[in-house]
Amino acid sequence: MGEDIFSRLHVDEEGRLLLDDVPLILAPRYFIAQLQKTMEELAGERAAATMAYKAGFTSGYYFAEKQSKIFGVSGREILQTYLNIASRRGWGKFTIVEYDQEKLTAKITIQASIAEEWGNVGRPVCHMWRGGIAGILQYIADTTGKKIRIVGKETKCIAKGDPHCEIIAQPYTP
Repeated sequence: MGEDIFSRLHVDEEGRLLLDDVPLILAPRYFIAQLQKTMEELAGERAAATMAYKAGFTSGYYFAEKQSKIFGVSGREILQTYLNIASRRGWGKFTIVEYDQEKLTAKITIQASIAEEWGNVGRPVCHMWRGGIAGILQYIADTTGKKIRIVGKETKCIAKGDPHCEIIAQPYTP
């Protein structure tokens, strides 16, 4: 995936693992999946889905805001950067299948996503990613003066037996 990510990792004097200046925690995928599974067990599937979506949305929006200010990127470039970084960090292989800047819609596929950790449970589980992608598009909408609310939906998921996961982000229509 291009640059050597390992050369950009270091531990600071307080013990934080950093990728450039971003604090990270290395954790196995099963641990991340188990966090969501535990939320589902304790709060229910819907509440866990909402929490993961909201966390992803807020993080995606923050990422877009930071990338825009630091590197001057905008539109599709923000989304592509987000997905490239997610891929390099081991979240799967992300591909932009469709992107429409004017309508603010995107279709993203994810190969080898964290949904593999669920096995085939017959339902989508990539709530954090549908939130993250929607958060990116929401930032783009907000900064281009579009008064719309972006939502993300998972239309395919490895955890429901599909060959890959697919997220569609688009303006909310009641």
